[in-house]
Amino acid sequence: MVIYERSAGAIVFRIDEKTGEPLFLLLQYPSGYWEFPRGNVEPGESDIDAAKREIYEETGIKKLEFIFGFRYEISFFYRRNNKLVRKTIVFFLAKTNEVNVKLSFEHKGFAWLPYKKALARIKFKNSRIALEKAYSYLKSMGIVK
Repeated sequence: MVIYERSAGAIVFRIDEKTGEPLFLLLQYPSGYWEFPRGNVEPGESDIDAAKREIYEETGIKKLEFIFGFRYEISFFYRRNNKLVRKTIVFFLAKTNEVNVKLSFEHKGFAWLPYKKALARIKFKNSRIALEKAYSYLKSMGIVK
């Protein structure tokens, strides 16, 4: 029997005032890996509402501008308590002007990183692909050069 789990989050970025380049927000989990803010979708909650709630809970960032037209889903399997779980995560793309991050108890660090450094720090291939697609989308929309 497979258990289905759904999460939502966003690739959050801000534009660096000095360089004009996007800086992407990564959170460090207790086991050491770096990832985008995300969490489980609660019953009756839309993906976008879950993403907003999770970003606020995990970072304290409330002022977000979601970039229309970007949505990327990844799916994978893992085991929890000897049961197979199929997890789907939907990522949106969101811009903020907020710099300060108030970490939740779920994380032990955060970083605002330029694209190539963020890509190098992300452990999971699916998440690296999500960042690549988000960055390409930002370029295609003229939001970044």
